Amino acid sequence: MKFESVNIFPTTLYVGEIENHSEYKKIFYDKVYHKFEYKQINPKTKTINPVSENVGNPLIHLEEDLDSLFGEVCGHIKNYLQNVLNIKDIFDIAITKTWLSRAQEVDHEIPPHIHSPSHISFVYYLNVPDYSHSIQFSNQNSPNSLFPGIFADDIDDEKLNMVKEYNDSNSEIFYILPQEGTIILFPSKLPHYTKSISNEFKGERLGISGDVTLILKEEYLSFSHGHIHEKYWKKYK
Repeated sequence: MKFESVNIFPTTLYVGEIENHSEYKKIFYDKVYHKFEYKQINPKTKTINPVSENVGNPLIHLEEDLDSLFGEVCGHIKNYLQNVLNIKDIFDIAITKTWLSRAQEVDHEIPPHIHSPSHISFVYYLNVPDYSHSIQFSNQNSPNSLFPGIFADDIDDEKLNMVKEYNDSNSEIFYILPQEGTIILFPSKLPHYTKSISNEFKGERLGISGDVTLILKEEYLSFSHGHIHEKYWKKYK
């Protein structure tokens, strides 16, 4: 039988390579890391804290020693917008928050979440030992799901899976094994988390995570969607 399947609503991630990674890694460990060090185990709740965002210091992007790094990050963001998503060059890029994402033990996993205040989120992998945790993305909408659970992966018995083979049309989860020196960009509203892949993980998986807000350039006031230039904002307490 003749037929054609057409995938109409993809979610597109971006994986780029940071050109001066070795230099940035050295600068970060020598001059910056100690300023953002935090306790991996919350002393009050005794729970694992895999990110530094919760300790109230999400401002790595303000470090002058890393200006060149974040300039390169913004270059990747522009490439993602203009050459992957085919969006016009009408936005200024504002990095609003940056924090550490860290795993030092097998069970140091980040639970599923989104970054609701921003448009694009990223993680730049500074240090990635063997068997480091994967970053996983989930499709909560799953338009192709004919009924709840049809695409679910049975963790107890693979024979009970209804799917013969997972692909772009039926996968509700996608994962990437991080590579040191790479940056991953994705829509902030996309649910994501980290997952341990092996009990042989040792060392420290360290990344800089961040949020980005897109602001229309000053000359584009006529657009009805998106944030207008911040010079026109009026703040009230």
